[in-house]
Amino acid sequence: MAEGVDDTPPSTGLGGAISVIKTQSAPRNSLKINFSLITPVAGAITVLPLVAVFALGLAVTSAPSAIAMAIGANLIAIVSLVGAPRLSLRLAMVDTLMMGLSVFVGTVTSPVPWLHVAVLVPWCFVAGMMVVFGQTQATIGSQAVIAYVVLGRFASSPTLALHLSLFVVVGALVEVTALVALRLPPTLRYQRGRLANAFEAVGELARSEPSRPATDLLGTLDLAETALSARSLFSRTDVRDLRAILDQARRIRLELTTLAGLRVRLTSEGDTRDYSHIDTSLETVARALDELAMGLRRSAKSTAWQEAVSEYRATLTRFQDEFDDGSSQLDIIARQCLSHLSAIGGQLRSAGNLVEHLREGDTRQAWRPSMPTPRGPDLGRLRLDVATFRGNLRGDSPAFRHAVRLAVAVPMSILIGSLLSLPRSYWLPFAVAVILKPDYSTLVKRGLGRVIGTMIGATLAAVLVSELRPDLAMTVALVALIGWIAYSTWAASFSVSIGFVTAMVLVLLSTSTTDTLGTATDRLIDISLGGAIAVLTYLVWPTSPRAGVSAAQSGLFVALRDYLSVVIDLVETKPVEPDQVSQCSRSVRMAWAKAEAAVGRSVEEPAATRIDPSEGRSLLATTMRILRAIHAMRIEAERGATVPAFDELETLTAACLDSLEGLGHWFSSETLAPLTSLRPLYRAAEKALIASGAPASIASHFDELVNAINTATHLAGMTSPVQG
Repeated sequence: MAEGVDDTPPSTGLGGAISVIKTQSAPRNSLKINFSLITPVAGAITVLPLVAVFALGLAVTSAPSAIAMAIGANLIAIVSLVGAPRLSLRLAMVDTLMMGLSVFVGTVTSPVPWLHVAVLVPWCFVAGMMVVFGQTQATIGSQAVIAYVVLGRFASSPTLALHLSLFVVVGALVEVTALVALRLPPTLRYQRGRLANAFEAVGELARSEPSRPATDLLGTLDLAETALSARSLFSRTDVRDLRAILDQARRIRLELTTLAGLRVRLTSEGDTRDYSHIDTSLETVARALDELAMGLRRSAKSTAWQEAVSEYRATLTRFQDEFDDGSSQLDIIARQCLSHLSAIGGQLRSAGNLVEHLREGDTRQAWRPSMPTPRGPDLGRLRLDVATFRGNLRGDSPAFRHAVRLAVAVPMSILIGSLLSLPRSYWLPFAVAVILKPDYSTLVKRGLGRVIGTMIGATLAAVLVSELRPDLAMTVALVALIGWIAYSTWAASFSVSIGFVTAMVLVLLSTSTTDTLGTATDRLIDISLGGAIAVLTYLVWPTSPRAGVSAAQSGLFVALRDYLSVVIDLVETKPVEPDQVSQCSRSVRMAWAKAEAAVGRSVEEPAATRIDPSEGRSLLATTMRILRAIHAMRIEAERGATVPAFDELETLTAACLDSLEGLGHWFSSETLAPLTSLRPLYRAAEKALIASGAPASIASHFDELVNAINTATHLAGMTSPVQG
């Protein structure tokens, strides 16, 4: 039977650091366990409905029916863990219906082998295309294939096929119902832990070198936001402080990112003055953030964060006293550094006071559940999904190539299993379906992790069943214990969790088979052979790394263009929607993380298709310069560094926006629009800014912006009239 599949590593940040995977260390890394991510309560809640339907099925029906219900519950449990901490009811119901339909169609077509395989081809293709919609949707697609090839393999009449599919659906519905009811959290321990992780990540950012991008540390902020956005929390009064604390963490992150760009500019200008107060201040910031993280995790009151903030204020005072009041370019940048450091101090105090209030607050009446408002079908979203699907029906799309590989490899594995006369050949297409991935690095890491996990789980199940010889009651108890461990360790270690899921499934099967050792051995052989087929299929027609990188880079420059446009409106005191700036900033951060991940995956591809990593990394560094310049301009504008629009400034900003838009078009279609020389426009705008008495920081930020955009056009291979 099948245990499910996930398509990306759990609990990863949006971007991830760019690094070449050392495949020789993958076996060792796959067995690492992050004990801080073990979730025993969530594991118990997830396994409870599975155990209930399995025990009830054994008592009321037959062992095969009980197993079918348990497998249906297990597949929903996997989806809930992939999308943790919140379960999307809509997607869970879609998964349930797809599993039921897949079992029915697979069972009805099974008496005619050629028809069974022929129907499987489009089934796999659609499942493969689901990766364009996200991780959870891709998992649902994979589970539809699993239900077809594993549960739908029994040749039967339509009536019996309907019965089997209903058993699977019943098990899945019980799991869905239980998770919706039981995952209404009585405490905020999970959410506080995620928020504490976010503060520690921001503290690490404060300690890091200024040249280091922030995105590889900030996935924890998104995880904290996800944890605080669960629908079950919307009516809780005690979650408001946590959301306010998260807002402070995001503001501190923005200040630190902007400050890092300013520090790099100080260094590049060759300033010889001592700015050690900046490093000392940032170390104190990191210590205060760590103390706040500890306060979020613990209930005991602590004033250590207050001591760190007091020391921080004293350091800033010394920095300000020693600061030269000159008006040079370096003095302007240093003043901005001091301004950002002062703002961080206020945000630390605000976050600390909220943490203290959270400890003192009375949350006994905080829990007031509410039902979501019913809504009809969203036709606009459906049209967008259809357009996205159709837009990826092209040969260079990673999703399309993955779908084609899946549609070829899974049916082929059925034929190979039949030719080799494997005892349980249905596990071979199952292995291909769960191991084959859209990119090479995930395929290798997850495939190896699954093989190692299967080896561990198969051995464990064989030992338990052969030594204990459990009756039905003990079997139920073993399923409960092993399933609890499997679900609790899902986020902590994929290989370990899959190992225990494998053991749980094999113990389930022991109620209808007597040769547990042989079953475990066959499972390991099929998983290993399926992994080899998946890797070979990918290597025959690999995903084009250039296509994924170019699309991500195009999206990044378009997002930068939109962000700069709205920030310019702030600088020129034009009306801006309250949430528009933060939404554009978030879009850029997500686009940057996507581009970083695409470059990272591209350098992990096989040597025959790998691109030069220096190209992508250099361009990423330059886009980070652009982003930091826009950040700095935004923050200064929000603090009053604005200027009325005038012709020279309007001309410069329009040219900058056109250049960013042109870069987006260049990477999407390699069409080169006429470029305007930015440096002369900047000089004209600088003179006008000085003459109008505008804040000096505006010209400074535009100087950096123009330099970075010109560097980007050079790295992209576009003809730039003037560099610098």
